[in-house]
Amino acid sequence: MSEIVKSNIKVRCCLPSDAESVLKVHRAAIHGTASSCYPKEIIQDWASPITPSKIKAFADNTVIGEETRIVAEINGQIVGFGAIVVSNSELRAVYVSPSFGRSGVGTAILQELERLAHERGLSELHLNASLNAEPFYQVNGYINEGFEEHILRSGRKMPSVRMRKKL
Repeated sequence: MSEIVKSNIKVRCCLPSDAESVLKVHRAAIHGTASSCYPKEIIQDWASPITPSKIKAFADNTVIGEETRIVAEINGQIVGFGAIVVSNSELRAVYVSPSFGRSGVGTAILQELERLAHERGLSELHLNASLNAEPFYQVNGYINEGFEEHILRSGRKMPSVRMRKKL
């Protein structure tokens, strides 16, 4: 993967050593951004506390998992991350720390994930977007294919939007 630098945003491959920082961005983004669209119970299940075992599992999965993960840094600090699953043309995640929202971080991550997907032979990406993220994906060319429910690890159902983009 090539390193992408846009203004002061550096996008690079996610390393196992990034696990704790990525999980902190994930939790902050959900609690700080998605909480405007979801009830407290969903937010708690979706972004449960970070534990040493979660950090280890994420780090291990970064090496041997099905996801291709990238991170975005500003001045050496991880401020966002994203992932695709090439085997099923899935855009799995784009998360940005709330304090860096609307600064181009999410777009830089998304563009690099799309480039990686295209490089790996994919002609489209699909995802289940959170309600708060739907406008971001629409602005970036994703089409709303209807509402559905995403099942969280806890078994709780979370409203989401099925979206797709031809690359």
